[in-house]
Amino acid sequence: MDRRRFVRAGAGAALALAGARVWAAPAAGSTKLLVVMLRGAYDGASLLVPYSSDFYYRARPGIAVPRPGAGDGAAIRLDADWALNPAVRDTLLPLYAKKQAAFVPFSGSGDTSRSHFQAQDLMEMGQGGAGPLDYSSGFLNRLVQALGSDPRAGGVAFTNNLTLAFKGPVPVPNVSLRGGARAPLPQGEGERIAAMYEGTPLASVAAAGIETRREVSQQLMTEMAESARGAGPARAFESQARVVGRLMASKSSYSIGFVDVGGWDTHVNQGAAQGALANNLEGLAAGIAAFASEMGALWPGTAVVVLSEFGRTARENGNRGTDHGHGNTLWVLGGGVAGGRVAGEQVPVDERHLYQDRDFPVLNDYRSVLAHLFARMYGLDGARIERVLPGAKARNYGLV
Repeated sequence: MDRRRFVRAGAGAALALAGARVWAAPAAGSTKLLVVMLRGAYDGASLLVPYSSDFYYRARPGIAVPRPGAGDGAAIRLDADWALNPAVRDTLLPLYAKKQAAFVPFSGSGDTSRSHFQAQDLMEMGQGGAGPLDYSSGFLNRLVQALGSDPRAGGVAFTNNLTLAFKGPVPVPNVSLRGGARAPLPQGEGERIAAMYEGTPLASVAAAGIETRREVSQQLMTEMAESARGAGPARAFESQARVVGRLMASKSSYSIGFVDVGGWDTHVNQGAAQGALANNLEGLAAGIAAFASEMGALWPGTAVVVLSEFGRTARENGNRGTDHGHGNTLWVLGGGVAGGRVAGEQVPVDERHLYQDRDFPVLNDYRSVLAHLFARMYGLDGARIERVLPGAKARNYGLV
């Protein structure tokens, strides 16, 4: 057996979904879930660095993050095989040290198109790609449906337009954190919009959305000013994440959230411990830490999942960047997460275990990770998990 081909968290064992522990009592606002989508395919091997691999350093002579102890810019050792990019030393590392953050490498979906749009759509739909795809049904809307009248079932999309993950029959408010959200509604406009929906099933959603837009406008007018320095989207994420945290902490109906962050397509001048990608990682991790702070007493019942449509190539390209790949590193964070470790099935990072001789393989289906979390957080049985994530294999990653 390969040195590292094993399941650190018992991921090969069947998960008894029907008897899964419920994370928190089913009271309004007691359990929070935030899904963070990194659009553009971030390079997980520059965040979670496989420093024990000689191949990693041969494959990336110009952009590999130096081994722990190698001086300035060296990775921060987590265990015998993995280390963290030093760009997240002050933000993500403290959560890991408190066992509130875990990483699942070799993670992703079964999509092999290397198309951003197709891979993102399939990931947000969560349907596994088997059989006809339903582009009107996203996995988070199906989660809200599966929870039914459970007070923890309220969804909210912090995106410019309603994201595909929340498409479906259950109305979900859409709260933009960018662009026009900085300008408040004209006097009386909110009331006119609310009147249009009066007496319809969307009346309550419209009213809540108008109220939230006003709150967001007031907060972002001051907090988003700092992002006007030409920084990329991830660099602005900290101020956005604070707003998301305040809204989710203060509104019991905002229990299941989705936010996306762009700027991760690093074909050119990716950098290592410094550079474009490190700057994005620093901004992203600062946002996660800010969100955790804003959740306050609700943080122990909160889970954050960070994922991206696919990973990057194992080898750097001729432009000191990486191209579209396959397997990646998924994050799971939260005050109730069994963190402080690297979870899931793993293999050595070498030529022999590459996918199509170019990419990190996918050994841990992101839908199985989500199924594990949903079963433990919400007490969903196997039948409801199947409705939310059809075909997802039940595996115990030990994250909750």
